[in-house]
Amino acid sequence: MTFLAPWALWAAGVVSAAVIALHILASKNPRVTPLPTARFIPDVPLRATARAMRLSDVLLMLLRVAVVMLVGVAFARPEMTTGKRPVGRVVMVDRYPAESDRAAADSAQKYFRDGDLAFAYDSAVHRLPGKAPFANVSAASVESGSGGSLSAALAGAMRAASTLRGSADSVEIVIVSTFNTSEFDAATSAIRAVWRGRIRVVRVSRDSLPNDAQVITNVDARANRDVRGSPPDDPLRASIAFVENTGGRRAGTDSVRMERGSLSGIDTSWTQHGGTLVRWPAALDSSGFPAHARADTAGAVVAGSGSSRAVVVAPFVRVVDPPAGRVVARWADGSPAATERTVKEGCVRDVAIPLPRAGDLVLRESARRLVAALSSPCGARAITAPATDSALDQLRDTGPLVATRALQARTDSSSTFTTWMLVAAFVLLLVEPLLRRQRAAA
Repeated sequence: MTFLAPWALWAAGVVSAAVIALHILASKNPRVTPLPTARFIPDVPLRATARAMRLSDVLLMLLRVAVVMLVGVAFARPEMTTGKRPVGRVVMVDRYPAESDRAAADSAQKYFRDGDLAFAYDSAVHRLPGKAPFANVSAASVESGSGGSLSAALAGAMRAASTLRGSADSVEIVIVSTFNTSEFDAATSAIRAVWRGRIRVVRVSRDSLPNDAQVITNVDARANRDVRGSPPDDPLRASIAFVENTGGRRAGTDSVRMERGSLSGIDTSWTQHGGTLVRWPAALDSSGFPAHARADTAGAVVAGSGSSRAVVVAPFVRVVDPPAGRVVARWADGSPAATERTVKEGCVRDVAIPLPRAGDLVLRESARRLVAALSSPCGARAITAPATDSALDQLRDTGPLVATRALQARTDSSSTFTTWMLVAAFVLLLVEPLLRRQRAAA
């Protein structure tokens, strides 16, 4: 067992010594016995103080010391430790296109040992259980088909690394991926700088991937958009006004139709000639979308990919979920924020992202990129380029591994011990008055 805040033990020891000293030096009032002739003495209280020459009430003293020490141990945050190994690993594998490539799973498995942590990542991080965890990557393939996010991978790996405090002296992060440019975003370098150690980068050859594995969804902002069923002050209209609106029309109509009103009367025949129908209700609570399991707040939403990836950080209140379909946008916890399904020659896209009417969120660059991604025509495709060697060198970095003692503990063992120590101290505090009463009656 180790203590995350050992200073609390020293403080508890000092307070316990003071309690013992005060107990030894404490004066007590002996029993008062008036003499028969006391009736001739004025009626005033008779008091006498005598210095105790021997230790008394030992049980009471020990109880008080126990209370102080239990509180001290609780604040010292005890943590159970087992036999530690030199290095523990957090192995991350890109779910797309690595889930279709046996070589990627084999490479990740090569670095995995008992006690290590295995994860797959796309726009979120997913734990892989078992002694051969990467055999399950293909069974948990992504629905969106979008590339992975190194920002999500790094953040998830750093959170998970702290759970190895009790089993390893240092931690190594291993990332297995094709490392396309689409995996890097504006936050990647800042998140990487937080990890004060090197990272093992295992690059999977793009030549071993399926022919269509390098094709990912991309945002085409050059589309005509028609917003329907909304008032003039609709925040989506304000954001659409800043999105590039060039390109030809299809058969004299808009290529993307966005419905903001009631969904009950929407005509999906718009998609029979390849049109894109975006169902983005302005009032999500009465949209008819499936209710969210528990109304909560998400801190960010991610959509798009590659250079057109949009990440909007804001307190989004989630009350509904989009219908089942191919995921095209995710919340920060990985759950779907928008889905898409093919209907005839086109597609229907359902968006469950609330847009606030107040504030300037919809006018920000990140929000405009989000709207462009979710209002792009179906099937826009692009080939992603491999990341440069210099980008991988920055991701890899040099230097020693990160020591586990430098990581913030995220395990529950410390909080569990702390709770039980405080409960025990509270119980002893309830017993202490009973012992004092027995002492006073003696």
